[in-house]
Amino acid sequence: MTRPHIEFIQAQAVGWIKLNDESARPGAEAKPLSHDADSKAVTVILRYPAGWSLSQEHHVDSDEEFYVLSGALTINDMTYEEGDYAFLPAGFPRTTMATSDGADVMTFFEGAHKRVAGPAPDSLYSKDKLVERVQSKVVAWGGATDPKVASAGVKYLALRKDSDTGDTTWLLDIDETGMTGEVNRLETHPVVEEVFLLSGEFHMPMGVLTKGAYFWRPPGIPHGPVGTNIGALGLFRCKGGPLTTEWSEETHPVQWDAPYAPILPEAVANSLLSDYDAAQPY
Repeated sequence: MTRPHIEFIQAQAVGWIKLNDESARPGAEAKPLSHDADSKAVTVILRYPAGWSLSQEHHVDSDEEFYVLSGALTINDMTYEEGDYAFLPAGFPRTTMATSDGADVMTFFEGAHKRVAGPAPDSLYSKDKLVERVQSKVVAWGGATDPKVASAGVKYLALRKDSDTGDTTWLLDIDETGMTGEVNRLETHPVVEEVFLLSGEFHMPMGVLTKGAYFWRPPGIPHGPVGTNIGALGLFRCKGGPLTTEWSEETHPVQWDAPYAPILPEAVANSLLSDYDAAQPY
């Protein structure tokens, strides 16, 4: 994986790109957050305008994972509403896609994400990896699994875990009592950690992350501590294996209301995101 370390950007600061007829979602708009120049994997918010539809029978040549931020999107006979999640493996058959009132959808493509007419070859589609829908607003949640953050104020919902790679996607819901300063050690993970903040706040040394904040952190980087006084709901992914955490022996105070001091690729920092957006391969 060759994605740069991004920690952090607010999605509100990133511009929208109108997708052309050759894209996987013609007529929709894309707000790119990060991409891998080699594999062409991307993390992007897709905005489907009211009345958008794609009636061509097709498949996508890479895995697609998504979470509906607002609105509703129908794929085949399944309608995904706010808070719904799915993992559609490469080759998943699509006869129709449509939205009546529009939808904003956080989307992760694990490759070039080309739209290919017709059904996929059997060798491409791994049906056993399909997660057709998880309704996060309906299903029961559990508690956090790490004993250092397992408190009454932290809830965890597993969305997907790849049986081959260990890659995992989950939601973490922290109430206002969950991370108020007691968890004050640095964390290090052996895998990528990717996070999009759905609501609330995280206070970190590089600034205050609010709704719409996003980061992609490569493996092996000590970080934290993290605090919140109002709670937070985040969509988390780890890439490169299951997430484990090594905690520092020394403690550090939570940096409340630190000024924004992000870690960004030079192109993002120098152009205030605009040139970076335009260069994305969509």
